[in-house]
Amino acid sequence: MSEGPPRRRSRRSAQAKVRVRSRHWTDWLPLASLAIFLIAFGWVAITAFNWLSPAGGSVLVPQFMGLSMDRASARADAIHVALHVLARKPDYHAAKGVIVGQLPAAGERVREGRSIDVIVSDGVPIVKAPNVSNMSLRDAKLTLENARLELGSVRQATNLDVPEGDVLDQRPQPFAPVTAGTKVDVTVAKGRPLTYTPSFIGLSIDFVKRVAKESHITLGDLRYNPIAPGAQVKGTVLSQDPPAGVLLLPKQKVALRLSGGAPPTPTPSPTPVPLATVTAEPSPSPSSALPSPVGQRTLRVSVVLPRSANQQQIRVVLQDSTGSRTLYQQSTAGGITLTFTIKVVGAGTIETYAGDTLLSATPL
Repeated sequence: MSEGPPRRRSRRSAQAKVRVRSRHWTDWLPLASLAIFLIAFGWVAITAFNWLSPAGGSVLVPQFMGLSMDRASARADAIHVALHVLARKPDYHAAKGVIVGQLPAAGERVREGRSIDVIVSDGVPIVKAPNVSNMSLRDAKLTLENARLELGSVRQATNLDVPEGDVLDQRPQPFAPVTAGTKVDVTVAKGRPLTYTPSFIGLSIDFVKRVAKESHITLGDLRYNPIAPGAQVKGTVLSQDPPAGVLLLPKQKVALRLSGGAPPTPTPSPTPVPLATVTAEPSPSPSSALPSPVGQRTLRVSVVLPRSANQQQIRVVLQDSTGSRTLYQQSTAGGITLTFTIKVVGAGTIETYAGDTLLSATPL
């Protein structure tokens, strides 16, 4: 009976060991997850602290703007801060490589090891000089300012073809590449003296053109009237606008109305072959009712001049007892009939010449 209790205790101990050995590894997952979380959180906190609060003492940020990168870097090294080029941009007032902006600004305090962001000038930009020729001085100045350039010296020169104050020339030349802020020198016209319209009426157009060129007057539209009988010689000025005596404005033109001329007059121009023919129509014979001088006759004569390819100097001559008389003399291509009423004394002859060559001789 005394062996009963010890046996019960050993049985209970064996059951407890079996229970301990029967636990699965997943029972430890919550503890493992918690441990990993605590480790990660601690690492993040330490990293953030080191990033937000770099090691080192507090320093005063100096003025980096206006310094070259070399000088600014030397000054940054002296206070144990770094420079970080945030951007580069053109600048009209700073040379290339000069710092034109910084963050934090000068006067603020940062810890040693902190990076200072800076903006560096890329230099003065290159622009093209605009063309200001034929502009007024005021417009030229505005155009240059819009192109980031400045108006330089202004010189005057006489030019009768350009209104007073307009730009004649510029230096640098138009479209030349220059740095912004460059001064452009210009030459402006003094202008011409007052010019009044002369009277061109009755003058030939060739003469008017010479006079207008010498007087620096620009001619406008030249309009010709239709060809009409009795018209003046072709090219004669009939009217003008503006009229004579009017003050001409700069670049104002003078319009002219010109004669178109008269239609050409048919002129005889016979050829040597065939010969001209002459037909004489005698007047009635003298009688007691119609007396006439002795040996004098009145005749109506027709001379036919055939057409020729070229014009010739044609001459028709009457020969009688009183001598020689020229009835017709002109350069013509022929194709016409000439009619004359003549008085012949004694025996007469009608002679036709081409130049000095006798073409025909017809007795009357």
